[in-house]
Amino acid sequence: MPICDHCGYRWRRRDVWRKLSVQARGTCPSCGTMQYVTAKSRKRGSMYMMLVFLILIAQALFDLPLSWSITMLFVLFFILMIFVIPRVYKLTSEQEALY
Repeated sequence: MPICDHCGYRWRRRDVWRKLSVQARGTCPSCGTMQYVTAKSRKRGSMYMMLVFLILIAQALFDLPLSWSITMLFVLFFILMIFVIPRVYKLTSEQEALY
């Protein structure tokens, strides 16, 4: 789980989903300071999202049913959001440039 760079508070999953998943920034629930997801964590998280494209390519190459692809996308998204992304995110007090 991400840890606040300012006070050392370990964020809960619900806080990660609510505050960090869309904007890659949020206020710490404990101390109230603005925390940003590090550039390295954002890049790593986007690499996991590339798995979505692999499922779509597999669907096109192997002529898999569309319902199978949609189901796999939902399962993959669920696994990424519940288990992977909260563990990948690292926080910093300063916003970093992505490139």
